Amino acid sequence: MEWEVRWPGGRVERVSPQRGEAWDWKPIGPGVYDVRMGIKNVRIETLEGPDVDGHVRIRVNGVEHQLQVLDDQKMLLESMGMNTDAEAEGSAIEAPMPGKVLEVKVAAGDEVAAGDAVLVLEAMKMENVLRAPREGKIEQVHTRVGEAVEKGAVLVTYEMN
Repeated sequence: MEWEVRWPGGRVERVSPQRGEAWDWKPIGPGVYDVRMGIKNVRIETLEGPDVDGHVRIRVNGVEHQLQVLDDQKMLLESMGMNTDAEAEGSAIEAPMPGKVLEVKVAAGDEVAAGDAVLVLEAMKMENVLRAPREGKIEQVHTRVGEAVEKGAVLVTYEMN
């Protein structure tokens, strides 16, 4: 498993246990670790997250950082132009890739929280759970089970506040 860590300012690091990094994680308390990385020691504290898109807020040696951690699957989807991120402030959830709707988990009038499962889309023989990018009330579901959808198709809309 390889991860990509995206820091503010555009710095990107790849982390992979197979690359021979000798990282020794010692838990100190809930979400707090002393990490030995070669000859360097750091204290890492998880402050918030990760959320569904891999965003996390951490403290490294007392300095707070917001970053994004992507696993192999998210990196692959992104490299193919099939980003699973949705506009958090948008009024609609669009298909991030072409596929077939396997399951619809919401209906008009339902209240959803950020991260709730909205529907399941099959693409490239994988089941992809599309999640609510923000909280709100569902105005309309524009698709049904079994329907083939194109990338960018509006699947669900939110009521405007």
